[in-house]
Amino acid sequence: MNLKYHILWIENEKDWVESVEDQIQDYLEDLGFLYEKMLVAKEEKNINYSDFDLILMDLNLADQPNGAELISKIRDLGVYTDVVFYSASGIEELRAKGRDKELEGVFYSGRTPETAFVNRVKAVIYATLKKVQDLNNLRGLVMAEVSELDAMMDGIILSHFNTVEMMELFHKHVTSNREKSLRKSLSCSNNCKLSWRCDCIQEIVPQLDSSQKARALKIILEQTTPELYKEKNFYEEYVEAIINPRNELAHCKSKIHNGVEVLVTKNGDKYFDDIFFKDIRKNILKYSSLFIDLME
Repeated sequence: MNLKYHILWIENEKDWVESVEDQIQDYLEDLGFLYEKMLVAKEEKNINYSDFDLILMDLNLADQPNGAELISKIRDLGVYTDVVFYSASGIEELRAKGRDKELEGVFYSGRTPETAFVNRVKAVIYATLKKVQDLNNLRGLVMAEVSELDAMMDGIILSHFNTVEMMELFHKHVTSNREKSLRKSLSCSNNCKLSWRCDCIQEIVPQLDSSQKARALKIILEQTTPELYKEKNFYEEYVEAIINPRNELAHCKSKIHNGVEVLVTKNGDKYFDDIFFKDIRKNILKYSSLFIDLME
C-alpha cells in the first residue's frame, strides 16, 4: 500500500455516494491517506478487484448479478479484499444473503442512517490499515514516499533552471553550500578545493542530497512566486517536516514502550508511534500536492 487508499464502490445511485463520500475522504486524509475511488453501477469485466484496499457494495444493484452474487464471484477469483455490504433493507437480510452464499471477509451495514454507514466504513478502513501496516512497514512506506518527493524535486529543478541566468544562480548556490561543507569537514585539509565533474545540470541534480534539492527549490519558489514564498521559510519547514524525520527513521529499532510497540532512534532519545506516522503522512501529502502544482 502507498499513500493512496483505493476504494471500489459498486452502487447505481451516484447522488447518494456523493452525499456521504466527503466524510470518508475527510477521515482518510486525517489519517494521512489520499482517497481514491472507482464508482461502477454493476459488474465490470475489466476490473482487477485485487487492486483495491476496500470494496463498498450495495445489495440491490440495478443489474444482475445482485450484490451477494457479485461478492461470491469476486471471492471465486481468489480476491479476499474486505467488503462492506450494505442495503436499505437492513442488516438481517444482508446477513441472510451472506450465509446463503457463504461469504467471507464481509462486513454488513444498513444504508440508513447515513452516519451509521459512514461509521462502519471508517471502522473497516482503520482495521484494513492496521492489518497491513506494522511500524516497520510504515517506516518503509515513509522512506519510499520521501524518495518520490526527491524525484519530483529533480523534475522541478531541471524544468526551471533552463536559462543561462538561472543556471548561473544554481551553480553559485550549490558551489557555496558545498564549499561550506568542505571547510567544516574534519577529513579534509584546508587545501581542499571544489571542482565540478561536469557542467550538465541533468547530471548534477540527481547527485544532490534531499537538503540541497530543497534549497534549490527554495530559490525556484522565490523566483517564480515571490508573493507567496519570499517571506516563507520553505527550506527550514521542509527539513523539519520531512528530511529530519526520514533521516532519524533510517536508524531506528523496534521497542516496547509503556506496553506499546514504537520505533526508537539509535541513541534512544526519540520515539516514533502511530501518531507520528499519521503526521508525517499528512506532511508528505502536503508537499506532494505542492510539487505537483509546480510541475504543472
